[in-house]
Amino acid sequence: MRAPGPLNPPLQLGIRGTHAAVDWDICTVCGICVEICPQRLYEWVQTPNHPTSERKPLPARERECVQCYRCEAECPVQAIRVVAPDPTGFGRVMDPLFFLQVVGGIVYGTYSGPALGISILFWVGWAMLAVAIPLFLFIAISFKKTGKPGKGKSVINTTVLVDTGTYAVVRHPQTLGGMLMVFASLLISQHWLAAILGVAVSAWYYREIVKEEKGLLVKFGDKYEEYMQRVPRMNLLTGTIRLLKHRNQRR
Repeated sequence: MRAPGPLNPPLQLGIRGTHAAVDWDICTVCGICVEICPQRLYEWVQTPNHPTSERKPLPARERECVQCYRCEAECPVQAIRVVAPDPTGFGRVMDPLFFLQVVGGIVYGTYSGPALGISILFWVGWAMLAVAIPLFLFIAISFKKTGKPGKGKSVINTTVLVDTGTYAVVRHPQTLGGMLMVFASLLISQHWLAAILGVAVSAWYYREIVKEEKGLLVKFGDKYEEYMQRVPRMNLLTGTIRLLKHRNQRR
């Protein structure tokens, strides 16, 4: 898609939409985006006297986009660009609060000692951190390798369902890893502020993955429904047992 340019109605109409953006000057009104969008984001609007066509698809409900990329991939003239929306509301502060809680708690507990002075919890926290960090970071490897994000897309913008590696154990290993990092920071610092921030951040992220799964069901359909039946959301123990049983059955 070209960069946004000057508008000169009715001959030049520019780009409509932000994270489901349609270049109206390129669009040839084939209607594929309107037909295949599972969320019904697009609706027709009249564009009289435009040289390509006198109606165009408007992404009127782009906030409901689940980034399935069907419209972008199927558009014959590449007039559509889909990107994940930026966080809004509390979502804007949750990532900074997460890193503040994790880094602040670890630094405090390491240099000042745990506030409650319980050494066994301090070391349990470090052991938990050793498990949490690989879970949190594995997304960068697995999504880039098997998720097939589009050219120029972030690794999180997958076009196929990833169910290998840590994703064969739990459906949301990054969120699980993040929550374990939060709890590890709490055990290392044993500070009341780490507890308050940790509960708030963990509750927010859990709420977000429940919402995210509704979109994933739309995006991947029956494949994701089967995946939900096979792999637990974030129960690491249950997921490990199921995976081992599945591998034993295949032998």
